[in-house]
Amino acid sequence: MTDRDSADPRTPSAGWRHKMRSVEAAAIAGIVAAVGWVYTLERLLAGPGVEATEAEIAQFFASPDTGWDTLVLLQIMVLATAGFLWFVGVIRTRIGESAPRLFDTVFAGGAILFAGLLFIGSAALAAPFILADRGITVDPGGAALLRSYALVVLAVFAPRVAALVVFSSSTLGLRTGTLPRWLVLIGYLVGIVMLLNVTFFSPSVYIFPGWIALVSLVLLVRHHPTDGDTSGE
Repeated sequence: MTDRDSADPRTPSAGWRHKMRSVEAAAIAGIVAAVGWVYTLERLLAGPGVEATEAEIAQFFASPDTGWDTLVLLQIMVLATAGFLWFVGVIRTRIGESAPRLFDTVFAGGAILFAGLLFIGSAALAAPFILADRGITVDPGGAALLRSYALVVLAVFAPRVAALVVFSSSTLGLRTGTLPRWLVLIGYLVGIVMLLNVTFFSPSVYIFPGWIALVSLVLLVRHHPTDGDTSGE
């Protein structure tokens, strides 16, 4: 394949690469990430809460059906997070050199840090389920400790890092015209809520996925590609 073929969007390989870098690809990846996160976290958080008694925790994990699908849930979490990072990468590529460096760096760094925190929190939630699935008796105290640890990661640290992602991406969207002003204002409001929330309220972990889904839907609806559009290539 010649250099000309690589640059020509009409060739099969170049056309595939162009589609994977398109706004539509970013939007679909963002929606996949949001849906995967919500589904996985909802299932992992279905276990006994931090206020549950030792007897309730022991009874829950003694069920033979507990934990059988945990590995599948973790795989969905990995794929969803990969979709989120693809979403971030495509958006940064499409914005290109017009992006203010400070906000672009915070956007990328915050996204990577959030992905790591999400993995850590999910692993803590999943650990007792994995033991139960292997037929190992789950210690109620240990399960409660892991649940508390996961909530600290997912409901304290992760939302504040996510707030940085929301603030920086909203500012990038405003500066470059990528996002409508009303969505930027919603983004700032969402970021403030996540930054100032001082509770361990479990549903707060769904705020960021909801925002990612909203941004993705807006990008999918607003973007109207034209023939020969090779921006971001």
